[in-house]
Amino acid sequence: MPSVQSTSLVRSSAQNMAQAFREPRGKVYLLYGDNLVFQFSHRIGASLAGQGGSIAVVDGANRFDVHAVVRFAQERRLDPEALLDRLYISRGFTCYQMEAAVAERLPGFLKQIGSHTAFIFGLLDTLYDEQAPLRDVRAILKRVVSTLNTMKDEGISILLTCSDWRVHPEERNQLFAELKRSVDRVYRLEMGEEKTPQLYLERERHDAAVPRPLKKGENTDGKNRTNVHKHY
Repeated sequence: MPSVQSTSLVRSSAQNMAQAFREPRGKVYLLYGDNLVFQFSHRIGASLAGQGGSIAVVDGANRFDVHAVVRFAQERRLDPEALLDRLYISRGFTCYQMEAAVAERLPGFLKQIGSHTAFIFGLLDTLYDEQAPLRDVRAILKRVVSTLNTMKDEGISILLTCSDWRVHPEERNQLFAELKRSVDRVYRLEMGEEKTPQLYLERERHDAAVPRPLKKGENTDGKNRTNVHKHY
């Protein structure tokens, strides 16, 4: 359980990242790192839904937490039921189910509910299953990434959230490297020296800068870009 100080930092950061993620539309971001990334993503999603938007969540890691959304609503004096009604959850338990959920059903479902926002938890979790041949999961990842890029071109913003972990056999870790190369921005959440979460902009497409912590008020305005998330 995070300390009061840690929780406060995560809440503050999530609000600012939610605002940056909201506009302009059409982006694919990857958030990974400490297990707090899922708590962090819940608050981003709840913040967006609290502003009236609908969000489709594809959960491949079984990490969606209704209680986290309810707590957020109570803190903001919002109607929890109204907030939950704007969140649509689909779960995948195998890599084939995840591909079907993202590549086949997600684009059409977003149009159906009039949403331009999707969250995907644990996209790679099911692809790490050794029972699925490596050749299959590489092909699945390629098709899913192609779908994400198509949705981005149509003005849809997608946040991918996953834990930072190493798997065996070693070659399956290349899936994560391939995913990182495919997105517009890579954010890393980790615990700092004082046991407080820090958010880093690790990589931005066409930017090979050394990973660095985000500074308060920093931004990178530009075409098809959002302001860089403020670091607290």
